[in-house]
Amino acid sequence: MFCFVDQMPSGMRESLYFKDDDDRLSFIFGNYVTLTNLPQEEIDRIIKMHISPINISVHTTNPELRVKMMKNRFAGEVLSYIDQLAYAGIKLNCQLVLCPDVNDGEELKRSLGDLAKLYPSVQTVACVPVGLTKHRENLPHLEPYTKEKAEAVIDIIHEFSKEFFEKNGTRIAFPADEFYVKAEREIPQSDYYGEFTQLENGVGIVALQRSEFMDALEDIEESNVKRRVTVATGVDAAPYIQKLVDELKKKWHNLECNVIAVENEFFGKTITVAGLLTGQDILKKLDGIDLGDELLLPSCMLRHEQDKFLDDITLDELKAKLNINVRLCDNDGYDVLNALIGAHE
Repeated sequence: MFCFVDQMPSGMRESLYFKDDDDRLSFIFGNYVTLTNLPQEEIDRIIKMHISPINISVHTTNPELRVKMMKNRFAGEVLSYIDQLAYAGIKLNCQLVLCPDVNDGEELKRSLGDLAKLYPSVQTVACVPVGLTKHRENLPHLEPYTKEKAEAVIDIIHEFSKEFFEKNGTRIAFPADEFYVKAEREIPQSDYYGEFTQLENGVGIVALQRSEFMDALEDIEESNVKRRVTVATGVDAAPYIQKLVDELKKKWHNLECNVIAVENEFFGKTITVAGLLTGQDILKKLDGIDLGDELLLPSCMLRHEQDKFLDDITLDELKAKLNINVRLCDNDGYDVLNALIGAHE
């Protein structure tokens, strides 16, 4: 009921419609799989070869609810695969894409409790808010998370992980950064996230970036070098990037940096992460603005080759239309700081 591929507009490049629910890709690339297309023989093969870790999109441990959410009649019975893999010692990272009033609340408590019983095979559980685009024709009606409902999710996970930490010395479940943004709550410090094993699910990105940035900031000297740059990023990330810029200005006194939050017109304004912004969104927002000496963009906006946005506008086209040099920044704080001051690693 929430598959992002099914919420894509028509006419985009073919690869964006590929549903990569393949356990081999999970092992090689870290993709998350639902297990719904696997026969028992494949589970036996994974166990025999001890292929580990496997990343699983669980969403709920309630079999009937999982069938409803996945729109797949096998979705409930294949939950037994998770038990088989865990008992065989296969390491599992799990995700729960949460939908308001569907699999949160008491259902979330159930899922966390069931997965916790499989520790230490189940290493982590990422809880991610559902992403809803404006292209949801013929899909079930779902509402985005409100501040109050996001707060409720965080409270459930915090209470659960606190008790788990007291018993096991580690936290197993984490809310994605998006939940804190929606709830208007402070994101925890970096030590909350342990080994940061769920970064690809948006868990702990802000905390790790902040920690790395502050470490890097300690190693640079004060400077009066004049530099004028613009950072364009998603609505969620912009306030946190602004805080980093404010810290940097305490040492780089002549840094002028305009942090611009770009709203997602292509997928809809309910999509607020930087990685789903398109070239046309950026061009529309930045057209006619004095961008300074350089434009800084998160590298996650572009595909793996770092040449093209989701809407097929190329990086070179963007540079030409804005008439400015563009520097791509990775999510780590060291790269962000180097980009802001114009340094090269």
